Parts: sequence; C-alpha cells; structure tokens
Amino acid sequence: MPEVNSLQNGKTESKLDSKADSKTDSLLERAKFFREHVQTILTLATGSFVLSVTFLHDIAPKPQQADDLRRSWAIFVGSILLGLIYNYVLSVYVSVEGKKYGNLLSAISLLFHLSFVVAIYYLLRFGIANL
Repeated sequence: MPEVNSLQNGKTESKLDSKADSKTDSLLERAKFFREHVQTILTLATGSFVLSVTFLHDIAPKPQQADDLRRSWAIFVGSILLGLIYNYVLSVYVSVEGKKYGNLLSAISLLFHLSFVVAIYYLLRFGIANL
C-alpha cells in the first residue's frame, strides 16, 4: 500500500503520485531547455543563411569559390529541416513521457549540430575568399 502524505487542508497525496509528478516536471523542464536550445540554433542558421545572401548581393557580386557558398546554403537548409524535425520528435517524446524516442532524438541532435557547424565552416571559407 502506498504511503500517504497529508496536506494542510485535509487532502492526501500519495508519494507515488508526487514522484510521478516530479518525473513529469523534470521531463518537461528538460524538453523546454532542449526546445529553446534548438530554437537558438535554428535562429542562428536562418540568420546566417540570410546574411550570406545579403553578403553575396551587396559585397561580392562576382563571388569566388561560389561552390562553398552553395554547400553552406544546402547544409543550412538541411540544418533548419533537422531542427524542425527535432522539435516535432521532442513533442512526441514528451507526449509519451520519454518512452521510445530518446535514441532518435540523440541522433537527430547530433546531425543537427554537426550540419550547423559544417555550414558555418563553408560560409567562413566563402567569406574569407571574398574579402
């Protein structure tokens, strides 16, 4: 039989219920943190993409190493899509209380972060070549 804690106004709460609530709260807090982190990276990826278009239009109308720019754009688009997929899977993960989707989230997160870093690398190579 579960132990019972009494509350001030006479209601009772099971310790099992409070443990389940704290586990859910912890899961929701972690999910919120990861969602905010992914949103930040998405904002950076989108901003970098837009900034590179502006750079190309205003500063480097005759670009050198345009292949690096095309690569960075393609990888930024992939990174943005991975971020959106991550947010969707995270929503599903939270709705089923963390079952089944942990490994999938880890794999998507790895690809998402790696693609962002690689896109920045190619964008920097393009930028340096066109200064």
